[in-house]
Amino acid sequence: MTASSLQLPLALGFRPALGEEDFLITPCNALAVAWIDRWPDWSASALVLNGPAGAGKSHLASVWAQRSGATRARPGVSVDLDALVPQGARLLIDLHAESHPEPAAEAPWFHLLNLLRERKGQALIVAREPAARWPVRLPDLASRLAALPQVEISPPDDALLSALLVKHLADLGASLDPAVLRYLLPRIERSFAAIAGLATELNQAALSAQKPITLALARKVLQEPDDAGKRE
Repeated sequence: MTASSLQLPLALGFRPALGEEDFLITPCNALAVAWIDRWPDWSASALVLNGPAGAGKSHLASVWAQRSGATRARPGVSVDLDALVPQGARLLIDLHAESHPEPAAEAPWFHLLNLLRERKGQALIVAREPAARWPVRLPDLASRLAALPQVEISPPDDALLSALLVKHLADLGASLDPAVLRYLLPRIERSFAAIAGLATELNQAALSAQKPITLALARKVLQEPDDAGKRE
């Protein structure tokens, strides 16, 4: 589906695409993609991938997990780390909305990082903040985390904002005319989460109206008057 195609959105359960070919590469995420492509030639036993919500961290992590055959893991007091980290282990640790490990999990985290190094394993750690900024109380763990390579997905540029909006709508079964995209771009919040929310709002509005996403519908979603575009 292209940005120029125009069709009625359908109320179907479309599944967001998560394959390698579907990830949108722009300057704000190119370094993170390069690190994933560089695997297994990482400079340490773990890499920390960080960035704001909706930046595509989990998408990239899924790509890496598919390539490496990684096991999803979460260090904790009840986890058998010896069994979790065999020789040559590949682990994906995605903290999701959490910003750092819980205090009770700090000792298991330190033990896990030691085992990864000893057993020549590798882990991708996904979080919103760089590990060096985590409020870790255990000094040895703080030092170990600070020494890990960190790669960040920065806030979106115009190219990525445009591509993300088109992709989110495509995942929902909708499309966007280029003229509508040009209208929306200077008027939207510059964040990944806002783009995802706008795509949902546009799609729902189109479904309710039983029509494509037009300029008039976009103005309604943004709560702008119908003659807003004429005054520019």
